[in-house]
Amino acid sequence: MRYLWFDIDDTLWDMSGNSTAVLSELFYSDPAVHGFFRERGLQEWLDCYHSVNVDLWDSYNRGAIGRDYLRSERFARPLRMCGCGEEEAAAASARLDADYLDRLGRCTGLVAGADELLSALSGFGYRMGLLSNGFKEVQHRKLCSGGIASYFDTLVLSDDIGINKPDPRIFGYALERAGVSATESVLIGDNPLTDVAGALGAGWSAVWFNPSGESASGVDFATERFLGCARTLDEVARIICKTEEINPKKTI
Repeated sequence: MRYLWFDIDDTLWDMSGNSTAVLSELFYSDPAVHGFFRERGLQEWLDCYHSVNVDLWDSYNRGAIGRDYLRSERFARPLRMCGCGEEEAAAASARLDADYLDRLGRCTGLVAGADELLSALSGFGYRMGLLSNGFKEVQHRKLCSGGIASYFDTLVLSDDIGINKPDPRIFGYALERAGVSATESVLIGDNPLTDVAGALGAGWSAVWFNPSGESASGVDFATERFLGCARTLDEVARIICKTEEINPKKTI
């Protein structure tokens, strides 16, 4: 039976929804954010932060920037864009980063069907692990707050070795930690490049969790190790169970 690896954010734990909720709280509670974005409004704060954050995470996943730079810039840059001075933005960013991660770690929202999926797969006897580029300060807390930590026997974070997905070295490190082989491993994740292409490039199988139905380039979808694309986590279960000739309807 295969070893199942999951990405965390927006695959199991609702990063998009939880992050938006926390950023909305910060809009009203943090003096710098509210001061510089009050006239522009909440939505512009959210849009500005998310635009900056996406660009920074893309650079981080490619190894072009470090985690500390990402964590400071994702708050400092939106403030500077609204006229905040360098020193004030830097001070506010340090405060916002700590507050954001603390609040985020207490959020409980999961992607629809996550608990049901994990319960079913656990019931079928699958061993499961987590492979994430997220920060160690908050990833453990997310799992506990979401009530899903007990399903996994291995947690591998890029912070563990300073190497991010899709670099094949982190996939090799994960195999060592779990004591399994690449041919036994399947990664389920929402990012077509870091998750799917990364896993396939490391000799693993992969399922793309793609709820928005977007297209992607740079992924070898033709390989037999690409098991399928799923719009829901229920579809993920069907794809996984099909490879093992299990009927998922018996449990899910």
